Amino acid sequence: MMLEKPGKSLKDLREDAIVYVAAELFLQSGIEGVKMTDIAERAEVGVATLYRYFGTKEALVVRAGGLLWNDLHTLFRSVYENEDFHACTGMEQIARLFGVYRTLFREQPGFIRFVGNFDDFVLRSKLGKEELREYEQSVLNFYPVFLGAYETGIRDGSVRPIASPRLFYDAVCHAVMALTQKLLRGEIIAADGFDDTAELDLLLDLAARYLAAE
Repeated sequence: MMLEKPGKSLKDLREDAIVYVAAELFLQSGIEGVKMTDIAERAEVGVATLYRYFGTKEALVVRAGGLLWNDLHTLFRSVYENEDFHACTGMEQIARLFGVYRTLFREQPGFIRFVGNFDDFVLRSKLGKEELREYEQSVLNFYPVFLGAYETGIRDGSVRPIASPRLFYDAVCHAVMALTQKLLRGEIIAADGFDDTAELDLLLDLAARYLAAE
């Protein structure tokens, strides 16, 4: 549910509503499967209004992507914004954060597919880094949470120091997203041998063991 923010103009609120509609359609049908006319019809606005507000489909896709990452951050905030989480050791906190990936795979497969579609769409559209700045910030909203758990683990001795926590975080995120996208596509050859979340569990266990203090 979209909450109206104080101080927003009517135009801003209408834009926000359209972005929510576009995000829902992208989750349901994929980015390429949704036309601007589809968004206009669902949002009950004219196509000309869409182009007046956003300029291009690419700009609307980027806005929708940022919205979905921010909503995901809000959805999982309960995992790490409670007294029980902060009472855990740093390693236990990291294990709980890794559990978010499992929940994401089970409960938000549309989001995982969207991320893969988004990357392909951006490459085809040749969008520049500046055009993706706000989207990038939405993606990085999760890193400070991981870093806080890592630093807690360094202080309490449950996590070993590593040269680059950011490199570790990026490597795990990229590996998890690539694996979960492949799992959602399903087996292509018999050797894939998918077994529910077994590969995802193994990947996350390896990452946790890498960080754990001896």
